[in-house]
Amino acid sequence: MNFRLLYEGPIAPRKRATLQDIHAIRKSFDPQVRELWRHLPLRSESEKVLRHQHEIPANQIGILETRGTTVFAPLVTKRLDLMCELEITFLRRQSPGQLIGEGGDIDNRIKTLLDALSMPPLAQQKHFEDATSSEVTHCLLQDDSLVTKLSVETDRLLRPTEGERDLVAIIRARVSASRLTFANIGIAN
Repeated sequence: MNFRLLYEGPIAPRKRATLQDIHAIRKSFDPQVRELWRHLPLRSESEKVLRHQHEIPANQIGILETRGTTVFAPLVTKRLDLMCELEITFLRRQSPGQLIGEGGDIDNRIKTLLDALSMPPLAQQKHFEDATSSEVTHCLLQDDSLVTKLSVETDRLLRPTEGERDLVAIIRARVSASRLTFANIGIAN
């Protein structure tokens, strides 16, 4: 299964990004991943899979996980034996290839982006204890260890942005089965 996600806005290097910054980026992906579940091949499986494990019959798999009072629905999970390849294009106001210096530090921005594409780890559970929304937060990854291939390209953004460090990230995701086939869980490849 192939699809693209889009992010527009700042991505701070991992050393400066707060948990709130990362969660704000994560929330910007939520409507896109939520929409993905409304289309085939995921639509036919969403009712069975988008549940907590303790809510479903033994022969089905649930992917919902809770951090504090926040419920997350990762698409790529260990329970479903899925993995993901990512191709990321960063469009920035800087010259293409300018990886170090002003607006650079791409490796730490990638770390921030991967954190935002993933559920928060259990160690951050206390930061989600006072969530007021009862809506499930849809995200791409259960955790970034499920990314098996990563490529990053930078290019010049040719339109104005809110700030010099804002960017557009186009993320091409390719989801595939690691051990099971998609047919085993009802998803066509």
